[in-house]
Amino acid sequence: MSAAPAVRARLVATWCGIALIALVTGLLPADIASARDAGSTPARMDRGRTMGNQPFRPGTPYTGNFPDPTVLRVGNVFYVASTTLGGLSLPMMTSTNLRTWMPHDDAMPAGAAWASTKTTKSGRAYWPTWAPSIAGVSPGHYVAAYAVPQATDGRRCISVAQAGGPLGPFVDRTTGPLTCGIRAAIDPQIFRDRGVTWLLYKWAASPDRLVVRRMTSSATAFAPGSRNFSLLAPRLAWEGDTVENPAMIRFRGRLYLFYSANKFATSKYATGYAICTTVTGPCRRMGRLLDTGPYLAGQGGATPFVDRAGRLRLVYHAWRTGNVGYPSDDSCLSTSAGCPQRRMYVAWLAVGKKGKLVVRQRF
Repeated sequence: MSAAPAVRARLVATWCGIALIALVTGLLPADIASARDAGSTPARMDRGRTMGNQPFRPGTPYTGNFPDPTVLRVGNVFYVASTTLGGLSLPMMTSTNLRTWMPHDDAMPAGAAWASTKTTKSGRAYWPTWAPSIAGVSPGHYVAAYAVPQATDGRRCISVAQAGGPLGPFVDRTTGPLTCGIRAAIDPQIFRDRGVTWLLYKWAASPDRLVVRRMTSSATAFAPGSRNFSLLAPRLAWEGDTVENPAMIRFRGRLYLFYSANKFATSKYATGYAICTTVTGPCRRMGRLLDTGPYLAGQGGATPFVDRAGRLRLVYHAWRTGNVGYPSDDSCLSTSAGCPQRRMYVAWLAVGKKGKLVVRQRF
């Protein structure tokens, strides 16, 4: 009994410290002026939410952990989904200004029957998804591609769920995976270009490869007779032995391919990009676009999109520099920096000579 007040006091102090961090962050240079706050980790769970992370509550603006974000714009509203968090299969938020994000209920309450599930402390089942992609295929037809462990062997495979609206509920009625790769298939992106639908994803093997394959017009299956085309494999020193999170966009006549490389829970993780001649390649590397700096580290999981003003944007996640990698215990709760987490940011990209991209602003 006597320990309870002390515990409550420590938690209050922690959240006050986090609020102070957010205030100080607002005084930093413009490119990180709206850096997200509150820590998280998937190592230990507390009532369905990750350690140190703020609650993901519908109707309350959210600024916490949101890894591998993907954006879909429908009219004046931006919809963003992420990797599993807080016991949600498909976490979803909306915004009209790309700054204030409002959470919603789980957008995929019914995942694949062939996939493994986890259970929150309250007893609710959810699907542990990775790096989803949401797309509008036609009026009243939306799809969500995602990676999830197969129940039989735990290998991560890609599947597709469908919904009548961008907020879902997405339902996966598939009887088996779309693809499992060799070791795994993860990080799907549904890319629609000039009337053709494609799926980009990571083919986990030795070495990893970023591949693309044509889909049916409904974006629910691979097109008959289609095959994988390899786009990139690890080659440069900064990439290490990992390339992942492929995402493509056509902007001002050029095909840009964004990708993450190196180990995600380190400061070596970064976002590179390439310019491709066609959707199936070849692709020419243009270098790193988002790298570890004074304020943000391990910047990756990026997805490009175009805002209402016609500007090229990039949504991605990053750690705070010096506070990288999910912890194995709760000691981070009592620190001023809080628990490490991958927060969501949005960058504005300008196009220079020969298609070279420059980060003009991020928030």
